[in-house]
Amino acid sequence: MKRRLNLFIGLAISAVFIYFAFRRVRFGEIYFSLKHANYWLILPTMAIVLLCMVIRAERWKYLLGSVGNFKQKQLFPSVMIGFMANNILPARLGEVIRAYSLGKKTGQSRTAIFASVVLERLFDSLSLLAMFWLVILFIPFPGPIKKFGLITLVVNIGLILALLLLKRRTTFLVKLVLRMLFFLPQNLSDRLEYVMTKFAEGLDVFHHPRPLLWVAFWSILLWIITALANYFVFMAFGLYPSIAATFILLLFVAAGVMLPSAPGFVGVFQAATIGAFALLNQLNLLGNQMTWLKAKSVTITAAAFSGGSAAAIGPVCDSLGLFGISKGEALSFSIILWLCQYLPVTLLGLYYLKREHFSLRTVET
Repeated sequence: MKRRLNLFIGLAISAVFIYFAFRRVRFGEIYFSLKHANYWLILPTMAIVLLCMVIRAERWKYLLGSVGNFKQKQLFPSVMIGFMANNILPARLGEVIRAYSLGKKTGQSRTAIFASVVLERLFDSLSLLAMFWLVILFIPFPGPIKKFGLITLVVNIGLILALLLLKRRTTFLVKLVLRMLFFLPQNLSDRLEYVMTKFAEGLDVFHHPRPLLWVAFWSILLWIITALANYFVFMAFGLYPSIAATFILLLFVAAGVMLPSAPGFVGVFQAATIGAFALLNQLNLLGNQMTWLKAKSVTITAAAFSGGSAAAIGPVCDSLGLFGISKGEALSFSIILWLCQYLPVTLLGLYYLKREHFSLRTVET
């Protein structure tokens, strides 16, 4: 019942964002943009997406130091299976499936492994926040976006403190929680005590500065590479923006996929990308390149408006003018960027799922 409710909520949120993403978009713009994109330039982005998965596996090794001595060849398949599951299953079940996959083939505690996944997500969030505050030093972000960044920072600090407290005062917190939940049956109380204890064991990296530094290093490198990889997609659409644009795009997409959504983050990914382009247009970070769509529009409108082609681009293309791109172009960009991340991860994840004789049903049940 809970799983169905989560799926319904995710589908509903995705449907709303899909509506707003496609609202007032001319499908002719999407067709024209996709037709003239240089798809050879997206291949490096796909390759870098897989490289980032290798980096994730390497970083995970340091987070799992207290659980066991794992090798890259053990971790990488589980990483791919987990992210593939996020693409095809609701409610981010891929995070649980990744821990389950590694625990099943190594015999280690799945709860302790899952604790490392929670830590990984925390480091991802902190790395993106550091990137956000660095970009703010050079780019004048609107006030609401700064407030969102501040709220996210406070939430992350609160999570770190909570995890540190759980690691340092495990016995005290377990007893406190059990007292608060005194009405639970004994078997559930015993299970909860076991889960909290094993979860705390997976947080042992907090006691070892050197692995923690390696985790921080791989986290920062991971997101810098991810941001720069997006530049190839910009070039595929004839755009050569400021480097800051790739980081702003990454921050918007990362914030968007935090929301509950349909499998694969459909809808929220596209809406977040369009939101990023709206800000990039406002900040004039996309440069003044004449995209294929603008060039066609100027050719079409020049004769009809007697030299007033620039003024006519807005009504014709739903654009902000020659120094921005239209919503249709932004949506086309979001579709290709989404496919660059979805296809290689899903296909390789399905390959490892079959190779390791692992079934998603065993986790779902």
